[in-house]
Amino acid sequence: MKNLVISSLLITPILLSADVIPAMNSKGGAMVLPEGKVKMTLKHIQFERENMFNGSSEVQNRENLDATANVTLLKLNYGLSKTTTVGLIVPYKNIEATAKLATNDVAIDNRGVGDVILVARHVILPMSEYGFQFSLDGGVKLPTGSTDNGFKKAPAFATGIDTPMPTQMGSGEFEYKLGMGLSYMVDDSWEIDAHSMYTYRPKADNSYDFGNELSFDLSTTKAITNQINIGVEYNFIYNTSTDMGSDTNAMLRSMLPFKAFSGNAGYITPQIEFLPFGKPKIHFGAGISFLANYDLKEYQPLEKERFVFRVGYIF
Repeated sequence: MKNLVISSLLITPILLSADVIPAMNSKGGAMVLPEGKVKMTLKHIQFERENMFNGSSEVQNRENLDATANVTLLKLNYGLSKTTTVGLIVPYKNIEATAKLATNDVAIDNRGVGDVILVARHVILPMSEYGFQFSLDGGVKLPTGSTDNGFKKAPAFATGIDTPMPTQMGSGEFEYKLGMGLSYMVDDSWEIDAHSMYTYRPKADNSYDFGNELSFDLSTTKAITNQINIGVEYNFIYNTSTDMGSDTNAMLRSMLPFKAFSGNAGYITPQIEFLPFGKPKIHFGAGISFLANYDLKEYQPLEKERFVFRVGYIF
């Protein structure tokens, strides 16, 4: 579950002058905060996984998997200079799931603080000179989330076999991010953003490999009144193949519904933002992400919708 969430953990800076807010999952294209400004954002993502997929087809949920994830992200961003924004992201996760494996019932209820992420964005081509804005991003995920054996739950019939699950709060390893963003203002009330990010993930603790990731986001938002923004975005993610360590054989792996995401999937997210005072100093947003396309590398769960809520405040 955590790999689809990770694409939404990066900084989302506001526009320098206009009253239009970048889209909720788009990472803000190439936008940065004004120098000396601090922005605090609280974002909540909720989704359920009770549908199984393989390749480009939905297939039978053989194990009756019923999983729910709630992820709350606290983000703090600071305008270090006119061209550079730095940020800190602290996730809190609550993952609950039940499934039936052979004749055994399996239940997972894991919650806690996940891996903290440090990010930075630097503008290479400023909008004031080029009519668009281009930036480079970098980031590192710190292994702060728990990886203890409480998150390593093998089903009862797999006694003696090391069968980790992708539901631990952290990976136990550093991860490294490199990205680039592009922003264009049609006018003061209409913004278009694009962003791409590559994440390198070493093998995690408990022998779980979450796979390297490539994400792409394309979004547009428009202020239709002083207090209302509307927007839509497309979010694409690709993950390389994952594995559960050498102790998990292929037959056992094929039976386990708990897998980290591998393959590709795209979501379309319509959304609305409320600016109660007509300025982006404080804003409230809500959106629903709908599964638009997918091609998965193996039998695994995937959510059809995600519900996203956020509130932002600029100091």
